[in-house]
Amino acid sequence: MSEDGQLVDIRAGLNSLYMIYCTSLLPIVVVGIAFFYSGLTQRRSSMTMFALPILLTPLVFIDWFIWGYSLCYSKAENKFIGNLDYAVLRHLRVSITSIYTNTRGDIFSLNHFLFNGLFKVICAGLTFPGCIAERGRILPMLVFLFCWSTIIYNPITYWFWNPNGWLSVDLNKLPVLDFAGGNCIHVVSGFTSLAYSYMLGPRNPKILYNYRNINTGHIIFGTFLVACGWVGFVGGCDFKFSVYSLYIFVNTILCSCVGGIVWMSIDYYYSSIPLEGTTLQEPQPVTAPLDLNEGISPRGTNLIPVISETGVLLNQHYRESKSNFIARRKFSMISFSSGVMTGLVVITPGGGYVSSPSEFWKSFVFGVVGAVVCNLSTRLKYFFRIDDALDIFAIHGIAGIVGSLLTGIFANKQYNSQGGWVEGHWKQLGYQVLGCVVTSSYVFILTCVFLYLIDLIPGLHLRIDKNFNRRMREESLRAKGKGEVDEESQMTPTDKPAPEISYLEAAELLGTDCYEFNGEYMMDFVEFIKVIRPQDYEDDEVEELYANENNQCENIHGMGSDFEMHPEGANHLTKRE
Repeated sequence: MSEDGQLVDIRAGLNSLYMIYCTSLLPIVVVGIAFFYSGLTQRRSSMTMFALPILLTPLVFIDWFIWGYSLCYSKAENKFIGNLDYAVLRHLRVSITSIYTNTRGDIFSLNHFLFNGLFKVICAGLTFPGCIAERGRILPMLVFLFCWSTIIYNPITYWFWNPNGWLSVDLNKLPVLDFAGGNCIHVVSGFTSLAYSYMLGPRNPKILYNYRNINTGHIIFGTFLVACGWVGFVGGCDFKFSVYSLYIFVNTILCSCVGGIVWMSIDYYYSSIPLEGTTLQEPQPVTAPLDLNEGISPRGTNLIPVISETGVLLNQHYRESKSNFIARRKFSMISFSSGVMTGLVVITPGGGYVSSPSEFWKSFVFGVVGAVVCNLSTRLKYFFRIDDALDIFAIHGIAGIVGSLLTGIFANKQYNSQGGWVEGHWKQLGYQVLGCVVTSSYVFILTCVFLYLIDLIPGLHLRIDKNFNRRMREESLRAKGKGEVDEESQMTPTDKPAPEISYLEAAELLGTDCYEFNGEYMMDFVEFIKVIRPQDYEDDEVEELYANENNQCENIHGMGSDFEMHPEGANHLTKRE
């Protein structure tokens, strides 16, 4: 074999090994998503959030094998959707070493199938757990998954990544730069979640009192797994191993680090309620939305829970805990993890288009802008009155748009790109806006249409408590019809008579783990037993509670007793504060 032939073989071998390595990192992302979403939700639904990314993997991958890959990447003549030439990988029957070729590089067709199939699995894993968080049913979600996969995800992927797609760089008619899925993955995920959350309606306020996520450690661990896998997610879209692959790795890591720091810094600044130096005052019962600049007493609060339009407690951060004894700014690992995820998403559409030896500074710009914009975007759900429980719209939808627009500004001339605004190609920003508008509109409208039709099918109602939204509308109309607040509306929640709860509402309040998985929980029940001790009461209270003719107070501290005597003795009993 000639020397040139040997070099070609070595290069092809290195590229194949590189793509196998990047592909092997993608399942780590799926597991990381499961841990991340599970840790964010309450105990009653955390098993559902953990199980869904794993449960969806075989369903999506089989769909990808049967016809999904063909609809995305076959050599069709039209510019909107592929044909069935690659269905069930029948094109590999001719040659097992078939090569998929585009302007980025050459890759074995089977590796291309596997790599992009896991992309679709990750997109579904990012989207659907959050869509139904704490109120949606799995069966209608699976029906919608089929529609979403076939008519939403596949065409959009064809538009951007098939060489004949009408928005692809290879066709070069309306070239939208999307290196690793800013539109195809994240805008699709974010706007699917927004539409699904809109159709489901807000969560029942009863499950939001004293809302506590089940495990912050799972969030941190999941974020770490996603960050590790995301290097292969973005770097693998190069389709070959080169020095630019290393630049992509470094930029991905830098952007995620910057995003985490900036997001946490923003939340750290606003976390002090009241701000440092503000005089604490005793709280008054809340009758209007809370002013975040007003001081509160860290102990003995009697705040009445205020529910926003999305069903989220506005005063969750007022809950009594030892950390609130002193009002001061506090760090949050949930904030840091959200920022890291945002940084990973924002750099995704840029990828190789913003990576070179002299362009590491661009990852800082992407990280800072993405974290600031997406942090503020988490408030949009209150404006739209849509209860996006896990903020998928902000962290993926908005971050995907921000990353795409920044790519239109800062893109270089690599990978068949004509560059962005900084390279003098100002039209590219317009192309990026076009791609974002078309993708978000297409996804949102079709998602609403499919969900509306599915909800009409008997037995496929989207929400566990299918009558919740109707009851809320009726109550709202009755409140408007009265024109004034009646006496009952001024009662505190503890004074109001308990309304009757229907079977479906009770099922929703018990959580999706109980409803969908027959009580298989992420963590089993934790039972808290209150041990009554003499030192918890004044002397007269102890006498009244425990003294009788056969059992005097002085005998309650014996071995094996349910009580224990304070070491200082019975003469120093005080009520515990």
